[in-house]
Amino acid sequence: MEGTAFSIEEAGFDASLLPEGSRTPGTEAFHRAVTDYFQCSYASMGGQLSVVFAAGRIEVAWEPTAPEAPAMASIGPLLQQRRFDEARPLLETLLQLQPEHPEALYNLGVLASEEGKPEEARLLLRRAVVANADDAHAQANAQVALALAAMRLGDKAEARQALEAAIDLEPQNSFALRSLGSLLVIAGAFAAGVARFRQALQVAPDDLITTFNLAQALLELDPDEHRDEADRLLLQVIEAQPYGELANKAKDLRGSIAARDLRADQPEGLRQDAVSYCLQALQLFEGMDQQCFIAVLSEVAAVGQSGLQINERGTARTLKNLPGSWSDLALACLIHVGMKRLTPDEDSGLGIEAEYQEAVRLQRFRREDAS
Repeated sequence: MEGTAFSIEEAGFDASLLPEGSRTPGTEAFHRAVTDYFQCSYASMGGQLSVVFAAGRIEVAWEPTAPEAPAMASIGPLLQQRRFDEARPLLETLLQLQPEHPEALYNLGVLASEEGKPEEARLLLRRAVVANADDAHAQANAQVALALAAMRLGDKAEARQALEAAIDLEPQNSFALRSLGSLLVIAGAFAAGVARFRQALQVAPDDLITTFNLAQALLELDPDEHRDEADRLLLQVIEAQPYGELANKAKDLRGSIAARDLRADQPEGLRQDAVSYCLQALQLFEGMDQQCFIAVLSEVAAVGQSGLQINERGTARTLKNLPGSWSDLALACLIHVGMKRLTPDEDSGLGIEAEYQEAVRLQRFRREDAS
């Protein structure tokens, strides 16, 4: 509703609308009665009313009350509870009333990005970056969100620019550091990506995603030089979070390291020494009771966590629960065979599955031959 304004001469006002004794233009009683009349007339409409008397005229102006903008205090909990369908109309109303509201721009941009509307998100978040110019933390968050929207659009240049701007604003922003590291790795700049992942871990040392990303980038950079560090990082991820998608990725990558180690001396075909060790482990565990089996597997697994040098000749370790000395490859085969006995569908990640299957085949063949 729009406001209104008009002007009439005091002498032209219909005095019959006023109480007797207040109908004479120019008098204080007249002015008071006219004011009361207009206030009564506009009372049901709310808003702001102004009645001014000047030079024998009555100047009347009325403005409707501006609609109240939804408060972020009421919208924030909806966003935290992911009740986006309820939050969105409130944010849109807030933005209509305050077109450069920084939080409305940012949150609508993030919502658009999550809903698969990256172009809409990018436009909103570009405005959010400008609107948050007086708040370094909020502007850094807007830059990071803008970078993610740009990445979804395949615009790596804007994504990198936004992430670098976020880090300039907040050098300790671990998410921005991690995201920039990932972007650099995608671009093939592995050394620069590794450097950013290391920075991110200095800020957030328990961030398992960054830990995994660093291990992956190290193996891309130089799998020989960084093999041990990458393996330690992946083991750290698995120990902290044994199950789930990230754990499975870490196990797969550790498996690729182990497979690479295993095949280093023999790129093609089965390693017959590993087949023999797997067959030995099958026979050993077959005649062992469950309590002894668990004790052996636990001890061997603990040794394996410190790292096994499968291809180093002459390695010999002793165990409390088994007699004799054992090479690292033999221990790896014990771990693999033991895990297959406990959980047949799981893989140890040591790259010995083909040798294990051959050992199982040979054991079955020997039984059939003996019978």
